[in-house]
Amino acid sequence: MTYSIVARDPDTGEMGVATQSQAFAVGNSVPFALPGHGVIATQSMAEPMYGSVGLDLLRGGFTAQEVLTALSSVDPQPERRQVAVLGVNGDLAAYTGTSCVEAAGHLIGDTSVALANMAASPAVWESMVERFENSAGPLAQRLLSALQAAEEAGGDFRGKRSAAIMVIRATTTGRPWHDAVVDLRVDDSPDPVPALAELLVTRARYQDVVRAFQQAIDGDPVTADRELELLRPMDATTEPDQLVWRAVVAALAGREEAAREMLCELAGTAPQFLEAARRFGKAGLMPADVIERIVPAAS
Repeated sequence: MTYSIVARDPDTGEMGVATQSQAFAVGNSVPFALPGHGVIATQSMAEPMYGSVGLDLLRGGFTAQEVLTALSSVDPQPERRQVAVLGVNGDLAAYTGTSCVEAAGHLIGDTSVALANMAASPAVWESMVERFENSAGPLAQRLLSALQAAEEAGGDFRGKRSAAIMVIRATTTGRPWHDAVVDLRVDDSPDPVPALAELLVTRARYQDVVRAFQQAIDGDPVTADRELELLRPMDATTEPDQLVWRAVVAALAGREEAAREMLCELAGTAPQFLEAARRFGKAGLMPADVIERIVPAAS
């Protein structure tokens, strides 16, 4: 009742899984990922065992095919399952049970596996592999492009409702929050793949601003300010949090008049963020006298 792709970027070693379905909250049931070990998609009449226990087996040294063989042997109804497994070394395996609702099937490429059931036609999973294998760029963007190819080929014949993308690192740092590169979901939308595409863009921009803010308060505001100047200006209505961070970076870089202009914009749309700026000063994140000069007085 879903289509998915698991894939690996051979240049970075990153692994990812992307999925779309007419079902609600597909990201809660289909994709599984464990940094440093692998990713799994389990769907059709999905059995979470394939994802949760499958990742444990990958961590224990099983190959992708060994994971499928082991778990299907203890599954009382393997004919209802559809599963794809990708190990950290790039080994791929997939299975489509005989009781999966047509059109159902999968295709294994060089660095990816696509699988689908209740699809408009076999072109759904075939187009995902073709699009992914012939694309370039960040892994998350290539996975998104594969979902878009599936939609162009007809997608889930019942319609569309939810989508998700997960990307993880090939090696662990001991910081799980750092090893998950992308983890985005659209649980209930009339057009989830475009919504997921927007989230990917928003995530990248948000992270750029947060990273620059951290760099500025850690002692290098000039570099941070220069990098943020390359982005389009932050919108006071839709991005008030990012605009206040942008103002702080500019102020710390010595551009206090520009910072004040940004905060004046916020005064008319989201004045609570002026108080956030004041509290940055109280917390010692920036000099109190700078805050005094750049934050406009309450009206």
